[in-house]
Amino acid sequence: MNQKKKDAKPNPLEARIIELESALEQAQAETEEAKASSLRSLADLENYRRRLSGEQARWSDQAVTAFLRKALPSFLELSLGASHSTDETMQQVVEKFFETMRSQGLKDISPQAGETINPELHEVLMAEEGEPGTVVRCLEIGWEFNGNVIQPAKVSGAQS
Repeated sequence: MNQKKKDAKPNPLEARIIELESALEQAQAETEEAKASSLRSLADLENYRRRLSGEQARWSDQAVTAFLRKALPSFLELSLGASHSTDETMQQVVEKFFETMRSQGLKDISPQAGETINPELHEVLMAEEGEPGTVVRCLEIGWEFNGNVIQPAKVSGAQS
């Protein structure tokens, strides 16, 4: 009987099944590789989108900051003129402009007496008596937009 199996021809169906199982394993491996590659590509795309979105926000902030550096002095002069005017409409327009800008990230820098002088936020124009390295009084408020100083606050600082 053992001799019979040795002499018998291999079953073509068994050979075909082995061949198909091998092809299936190979196809499954290729599918897993393609799936992993696809997931990496999707992750790369999401990282690119996130990076691009962050860069666009920075570019936008830089553009607004550049605009404010040029336009804010004129608006401050307009505000000063409106504060000395009897025209209430002009005062309301100026106030509405500053409200709008504050809602978009514009903040005033208004140091109080006794605050430590920060050279990034304060420009010392004169010296007075007081605790060294502190603000004595704010002469003119400064402005910043989303963390970028547009105009430092002008202060008098204490000297020893």
